[in-house]
Amino acid sequence: MLTVEEAQARILAEGVPLPREDVALADALGRVLAADLVAPVAVPPFTNSSMDGYAVRASDIVGASEAAPVPLRLIGQVPAGGVFTGEVMAGTTVRIFTGAPLPTGADAVVQQELTTPG
Repeated sequence: MLTVEEAQARILAEGVPLPREDVALADALGRVLAADLVAPVAVPPFTNSSMDGYAVRASDIVGASEAAPVPLRLIGQVPAGGVFTGEVMAGTTVRIFTGAPLPTGADAVVQQELTTPG
């Protein structure tokens, strides 16, 4: 039996890079870029939530689980298109909706389905 490393080595030894080819955008579906594509500006121009949930400080919820929940104080909410003018401090959270800018002080979002209102 092969080890994972041996299998990877065999696969990589057999792989042959394909030559670069320019194609029309309409013909590019299913193909792989030959080089990184970098946008000239960030879109959106702010860090936003990719889900409905609660904006938190990640350090506040280290070790949180269903068996060991971490209670946080709800201090507000920010809808998509809205802005929360306060700051997420230790022990607090802000209700956030998909697309809304992440409030100052928050560096993570807990998916709403993983929470229990208290």
